[in-house]
Amino acid sequence: MLNMKNLRVCIGLVAVLFSLVLGGCSGDSPWRYNPGIPSAPTGLTATPGGISGQVFLTWNSAQSPTPYTSYTVYYSTSPQNVKSGTRIASLTGTSFIVTGLTNDVTYYFAVTASTSSGESPLSAVVAAAPSAPGAFQQSDLQGTWYFNAVQRGAGARWMKGAVVIDGMGNVAVGSYVDSTGFTSAPPGLFNPLSVLPDGKVVQAQDPDFHAVLSANQFRDFVVGTTTVAGSPVMLVLQKRVPGVAYSPNDIKGTGKAGAGPLLYNYHQISSGVSQEWQTGSCQVGQDQAVTYLSITAPSTPPLPGAGDKVLSLSITLDGLVSETPTAGVVPQPSALFTNQVMSADKMTLVGTATDASGAFVLRIVQLIHPPAQLLTAANYTSSGLAGSYVFHDLVGAGATSLWARGDLAIDAAGVLGVSTYLDSSGNSAFPAPLTVAMDSQGLLTAAGNPTFNGQLSYFNDMMISTRTDAGGNYRFSIALKR
Repeated sequence: MLNMKNLRVCIGLVAVLFSLVLGGCSGDSPWRYNPGIPSAPTGLTATPGGISGQVFLTWNSAQSPTPYTSYTVYYSTSPQNVKSGTRIASLTGTSFIVTGLTNDVTYYFAVTASTSSGESPLSAVVAAAPSAPGAFQQSDLQGTWYFNAVQRGAGARWMKGAVVIDGMGNVAVGSYVDSTGFTSAPPGLFNPLSVLPDGKVVQAQDPDFHAVLSANQFRDFVVGTTTVAGSPVMLVLQKRVPGVAYSPNDIKGTGKAGAGPLLYNYHQISSGVSQEWQTGSCQVGQDQAVTYLSITAPSTPPLPGAGDKVLSLSITLDGLVSETPTAGVVPQPSALFTNQVMSADKMTLVGTATDASGAFVLRIVQLIHPPAQLLTAANYTSSGLAGSYVFHDLVGAGATSLWARGDLAIDAAGVLGVSTYLDSSGNSAFPAPLTVAMDSQGLLTAAGNPTFNGQLSYFNDMMISTRTDAGGNYRFSIALKR
């Protein structure tokens, strides 16, 4: 029989256990779990250079008892007043590009981590001064690159894989596969590469090969055209940048008011049984599921899923993004893309696929805004669009298959004029000027050509477009800003 002394002991033990269970609880309800304040993030680095007025930040994940951690970046021109400077909150990844800075001014950066319980102390403070792009160096090519390519004409196919470029420009193919099942790259696709001071990339052994290196701080895109076995090829290489890590947060919405779904637009071109362009707009939910919002092409294809979630996305630590179809949803997308390569700034995906008709497709996806960030009037402006670009086009309709390349400029009024032009037929006549208009999400249209669809990248360094030209040819264009 339990006496009063034993009863008091039992009650005491229960009270102790109860206090231990609730030791991490706070808030309005005593039963609410308190995850605790995370530790300060470590490993913060700041890398300047590339596009004017930008600094790239990366840091390690904070030690936190909950996965629901967000980050806040603080920066100032004074190392003593970092936290009282500019604040960028609710970041879900462990990297961020700070824009709108003044070149050659030193900025001081720190980052904190937050949970529902509060904000961590500041990380270590690091400094960087943004600057305008300098001359390109041969060393900018050195590293490991993923590539995606599409070929037109008699050799129609897609190609993808990885290469390693050494300090002398020698290219070693690490992996290769194409739509025919071959696992050896075709002769002439990769020869030693040289970069010129203006960022043009050439091959001494192949005068048909011309490419351009991106001018952003990563210098992680090479876009070019060449001829292989008599047929035109468009090639996109993307560098694996050390220190850039990827996670599911990079490819999903937040579920938060005002910054819920993650929006993206894509542009693509096909070869083989079909040579048409296609463009579409989509959104990704917090569940990493994709809903198609619109789709446009000369053949007027149906909208996949008609408003339903038709795909789910997954991503590897190396930044390869794959689509998985949702069972029972009709109509399905005409093509599924696996191992799309995400750029170092996490705003662009490049991939290849074979669609339901058997056509070979090269697609470029551009996120409209980073996850968990709101669009503002400063994201897409006429001044951000204006500038000089180097462009590469894949052109075709029916029996016509060409590459084209050159230089263009866009002024503050949106007038797009080409200053140099050459295609694989030897034609060097400049196309007529075109006036483009841009909306608040960077979408480009042209009153002079209602088939023109374009997208400016979030950081204003790349422009993708598709259109049917005056000759009835389907065009897919990638333009990198200088």
